[in-house]
Amino acid sequence: MYDVIIVGGALAGSRTAELLARSGRNVLLIEEHEKIGLPCKCTGLVSWRTPEILKNLPKRLIVNKLDKGKFYAPDGTSFVLKSKKSAYVLDRTGLDRFLFEQAVKSGAEMKTEHFETFKYNNGHVEIKTNKGVYKTKILIGADGANSTVAQKANLPMPKNIFVGLQTTASGNFEQYAELWFGKNTAPNFFAWVVPENEEIARIGLATPTSPKLYYERFLETRLNHNGLKPDVAGVIRFGIMKDTVADRVMLVGDAACQVKPFSGGGITYGLIVAQICGNATDKAFEENRFTYQFFKQNYDLEWKKKLVPGINKGVMLRKIFYFLPDSQMNLSFKIINLFGHNVLNRFDFDLLSG
Repeated sequence: MYDVIIVGGALAGSRTAELLARSGRNVLLIEEHEKIGLPCKCTGLVSWRTPEILKNLPKRLIVNKLDKGKFYAPDGTSFVLKSKKSAYVLDRTGLDRFLFEQAVKSGAEMKTEHFETFKYNNGHVEIKTNKGVYKTKILIGADGANSTVAQKANLPMPKNIFVGLQTTASGNFEQYAELWFGKNTAPNFFAWVVPENEEIARIGLATPTSPKLYYERFLETRLNHNGLKPDVAGVIRFGIMKDTVADRVMLVGDAACQVKPFSGGGITYGLIVAQICGNATDKAFEENRFTYQFFKQNYDLEWKKKLVPGINKGVMLRKIFYFLPDSQMNLSFKIINLFGHNVLNRFDFDLLSG
């Protein structure tokens, strides 16, 4: 019998496993992919908050440091904003591997298996994978935007879904993050260029439908060719779930839609929520309480108290940037170019990053 089984060995799952193992819990981490961090599903641009949370983040995982963002309107009008604090471009696959290794070093057991379902059985949860059956007191779903744990726990997820595609390209890149907007570029989202250095950048976009069409069109616009196949692909699902808990069950990370509505990033949120989940788990064992009501009070409402204000800010930004007609966005960018820099230069990269 395990104290906790966590399904999903990416960022949020591994970080939660590490914290719980360090606190003395008997943890099993189930990950379906043999190579941790692959396939990569994220750009890896994070705000200054991520290194502050991960005090032991290896310097080798920091690929670049940016303090400027360049915004492009549909007609090509652009402006550059400088942030008060820098953003970091991380080795995203390396970050997942590092956190996974930290979880194992802290005492978490790991199995490479595919989670199938679970059921309640005489005061515990019984987990079924493609290779076996395991018992646990608490099940934590960290299995992504199409979470099977959420589905089996009858926890409805929002229907706001975007698919992102990205490639790594060679070229000549200035040292700022580029964001390109417009209905013909990336409807209801944006395209991006995130430089690793002056000669290599991560280029991609996300859309609710037909991402391949827009991806190829953007590569043609930005690089004058579109022959590069995507090396990163992922699903972004955002919106506030009514419940991210059930009896003996909690969801973390993308499985709980703990992502930023403007950028789709979830790295910082995942690290924050892992700690809240760990605290709720420790308290559950201290009080021997594992009910929906307990986890609602000590986890679901706690993470929402911490993150929902930022999520609401992201929703507001979405309305400003994504739902203006292209003609109004072009005009807005021209006005910003003339008058708006002093106000906008106070922006925080955290709104644009993971």
